[in-house]
Amino acid sequence: MFLFTLSMLISSCVKDIGTDIKPTEKDYEEFPTAVSGLSGLCFSADSSTLMAVSDKYGIYELNFDGTTKRKLDYNVGNDFEAIAFNYKTKTYILADETNMTVSTLNSDMTLTQITKVIVDGGISNKGLEGTTYGEDTLYICNQEAPTALIKYDLKSKTEMSRKTLSFAGYLSDICYDRSDKTLWICDSLQKKLYHCTLNGSVIAEQSIDFVAKAEALVIDRKKNTGWIGCDLSGNLYKVKLKI
Repeated sequence: MFLFTLSMLISSCVKDIGTDIKPTEKDYEEFPTAVSGLSGLCFSADSSTLMAVSDKYGIYELNFDGTTKRKLDYNVGNDFEAIAFNYKTKTYILADETNMTVSTLNSDMTLTQITKVIVDGGISNKGLEGTTYGEDTLYICNQEAPTALIKYDLKSKTEMSRKTLSFAGYLSDICYDRSDKTLWICDSLQKKLYHCTLNGSVIAEQSIDFVAKAEALVIDRKKNTGWIGCDLSGNLYKVKLKI
């Protein structure tokens, strides 16, 4: 009995050691970009590239390795914190934190305001941080005080609901997932990626502590990938989804 037990213990230890040293797939890849203050991401119209916004220097189209395909000819100073694509109208949507507005980007590089978000007691530079388009609804994030998820109906042009998400430190960006009609939210304070229902209830969460200040997010469920932008470094992260 003693020899049998000893044999089992040795076998177990060898198995554990082998598991620990076995090579594993990297959870993320990191790419430098030329976008200072990278604050928002979405896929381009044909999903062949990424559209990115800087809170200082405008709008960029990026390749998936972080290199710049082009910088859009948009020279008006705006505090852009988020970008989304409306696949029905084939237009991009931009959120401006300073003005607390969400607008459509027109083909002539002008903006048409969709809505202005009023947050009583809001904190300067802690306002609109994310927006995403889903089935004629805009989902808008107010970063802090409160960490609010706002639903805006594009057909009736009215705010449908506003809910404080108590699990969040910062609501830093948001992405609508058409594959199962859910939301993904990144939190730059808690360094977490949250998978949520459309009402903001958490389904699952994943650590993204390797991103210093995650403020840009777009999700590709078909490829099990999240693209995350860091506002601090300007780097782009290709992240393997585990949830």
